[in-house]
Amino acid sequence: MAGGKLQKPPPLRSNLFFARVIAGFFLPAGFTLIRAASGRDTITTRQLVVFLVGLLPASQGVFAAEPQPWGVHLQWHTPSPVTADSGDVSPLLIRRALEASAEQIQALEAQWGPYAPELTPALESAAREAEEYGETATALELYRWALHSTRINKGLSSVDQVPLLEPIIALRRDSGDSEELANQIDYFYRLLGRGAKPWTDQRLAASVRWLSVHSELLASYSWGGRESDVLFVIDHGADLVSEVCEDPAWAGRWCKELTLSVLKLYYLLDYRIDPLVVDEFGVAQDRYNSPYQQSMDESPGEYRLRSRERSLGTKARGMLDRALELMPDDDELRVAKGDWLLNHGRRSRALSIYRELQVTGRVDFSMPQPTPTSPPLSRDTRLSDSVTTVDVTAVVTARGGLRDVQITQVSQDGKPAEGFARRQLRETRFRPALDAAGEPVDAAIAWRIDVLR
Repeated sequence: MAGGKLQKPPPLRSNLFFARVIAGFFLPAGFTLIRAASGRDTITTRQLVVFLVGLLPASQGVFAAEPQPWGVHLQWHTPSPVTADSGDVSPLLIRRALEASAEQIQALEAQWGPYAPELTPALESAAREAEEYGETATALELYRWALHSTRINKGLSSVDQVPLLEPIIALRRDSGDSEELANQIDYFYRLLGRGAKPWTDQRLAASVRWLSVHSELLASYSWGGRESDVLFVIDHGADLVSEVCEDPAWAGRWCKELTLSVLKLYYLLDYRIDPLVVDEFGVAQDRYNSPYQQSMDESPGEYRLRSRERSLGTKARGMLDRALELMPDDDELRVAKGDWLLNHGRRSRALSIYRELQVTGRVDFSMPQPTPTSPPLSRDTRLSDSVTTVDVTAVVTARGGLRDVQITQVSQDGKPAEGFARRQLRETRFRPALDAAGEPVDAAIAWRIDVLR
């Protein structure tokens, strides 16, 4: 301590000596670590630890430095959603039916005008018909016309627009249009108050849905150039949780749902904002010289996201503890806390929570699971560039790592995924199986999963 301030300990000079010793046994890997320190006579302890972990054989169940949450690139296999199908109806009959609807709309438009309220039911009916026949573009055009008419006749903020927005949101999801899906869910949220008071169950349910959709979208694409949007979603969710969980009138019904929704965002932030990068020599090192100062190489948005990530552990645990104060016996929240602690290196505390839950008999810990299981993250396969189904057999060790991994590609329509899936599995943190005494044990798995890119 100097001048009353705590000083951050300097990198250990002895680390460079250890790296030189390692170089004698693991050539050329050890020399790359020394080369990374060219121009200075120190190597940070973090660099040395990451380097040493990377040398361990995969059979020992190596952990990733920054665990990947299950549901980002790997998730449980789900059958492809069934799309609209016109069945045995001939294209000629479909065209005639749509032409008849168009003629009816034209007649009503000539009688009442293009935005008369009397026209809206006909537009909605014709849109549903087009949707049933698989004519997505026609259906979207008619739904938007009906939505615009409702906006004119009922007001810009009228919730009467919501029933017309729902099919538009569904069609945007079906078409895999992430940008338009984001735009429509944002408009839906504005109509239902955007989380502002006075709250209603409908408004807070809209908040949970908005956070859930944005979690899904943020897991699906790169954050580059979107930092401000990401910050808004995360900060808005955190502020809403704080307000609702402190309000006795609403905390009992909505604190848990909102807490778990924001926890998904925290997992994504923790995974996406990774200060470690691998250089051209294969050595992991800090991307920025100091985590407490803005680098010239990063944008203000990147710096703000990195600032949020630094305090994430404390915020997430505090948020979960506040929800558990309201609902101390809630199994889902307790599992959520255990999974968060396990993903952040607090294995003993996580196992203690799992053992307590196992005693109740309400949660099954006899089989290993990828984390987090609460809250579960997921992505809609329709919003992914590529989806490949694979079968995985392996052993999840008592330490939560993988060994004896065998991967077989099932689907032939996606990209080759064995190598990519193996890397993603290596980055996933697994909750080990517990025996009857609550002790972690090795357990074999056989899973069918989807690999998303």
